[in-house]
Amino acid sequence: MNAYALPTRPIRFGLFALVLMMALCTNLLAEMAGVRESINGYPCGYACKTPRPGDEIFLVSTRCLPGGCGWELPVEQVQVSQYLPGEGWVSIDWETFTQTQSPGGLTSVYVHGNWMDTYWAERRGWEMYHEMTRNLSMDQKVRHVMWSWPTQEQPKPLQTVRQHAVRADDDAFYLASYLMTIPTEEQVSISAFSLGSRVALGACHLMAGGALRGRALPEHETNVHGYRVALFSAGVTYSAIYPTGRNGQALDVIDRMYSAFNSADKILRFYKMATQRKGDQAAGSIGFSLAYDQRPKVEQVNAANVLGKEHSWDNVVCAYCLMERARDYLQWKEI
Repeated sequence: MNAYALPTRPIRFGLFALVLMMALCTNLLAEMAGVRESINGYPCGYACKTPRPGDEIFLVSTRCLPGGCGWELPVEQVQVSQYLPGEGWVSIDWETFTQTQSPGGLTSVYVHGNWMDTYWAERRGWEMYHEMTRNLSMDQKVRHVMWSWPTQEQPKPLQTVRQHAVRADDDAFYLASYLMTIPTEEQVSISAFSLGSRVALGACHLMAGGALRGRALPEHETNVHGYRVALFSAGVTYSAIYPTGRNGQALDVIDRMYSAFNSADKILRFYKMATQRKGDQAAGSIGFSLAYDQRPKVEQVNAANVLGKEHSWDNVVCAYCLMERARDYLQWKEI
């Protein structure tokens, strides 16, 4: 054997190991950077803290605030932070947050779903920001608000879901109190996943003059445009926005609404156990029940073939067709 001949098998194994190691490192770095790829190669789940130049990012947290009974809730005690590139999150007071105008006349609010602690609420908020602004003209500046509310996981899942459902109505009041401070000529889009949809629709119902758990807003002006809303796997009852439903006035202040439901969702299948109402079903599972005159405002699509059986935000944010259509609503394009 030639002394200078290189052993082929060890080299092949070494090259294989090197390629495998590089692939693992690439995936690890991508995950650390907040980037995932879906099966079809659509880059999604981008959670990097990198706002576009001129955009404003806020994190609004009600986790320290009470819920429960009572006509009024301490809205002014909401914790607000603004993300400043190079500095990170900087705390500001409620008055400063609500009295400064957005940079471009467009405000986006994202409300996360269940089992989210502070870390995941922020991460999901960044993901929705990057999806909402994807392909958006750099001339259009955005104020993006991540709504963080107390839905962290607890030892007793079913009991916790019921408690969070009640809390969602409290946060609907907090969110509506914020919407009330936005200039009436501002274009506002609201997106929500799962139980966050109950917060979003409850807030719209209150803005339209409705009441939730004995609470109503003081007299106020309504947005001249209405709101654009996009819901994914909505964790609300299918009759919620029907005229006689618990959020029956919500569509009065909604310009257009997009709802992606999933008839294969294995979690929402047990929705009636959370509400304790026989025969109740989730809008995120079968779609919303609508009156005839409500239908022109609402677009519904069964995304079971895209989302599968999982009740997962990751699947939603990686579904190109769903996000592409949702952007039409959230970016206030012609529909």
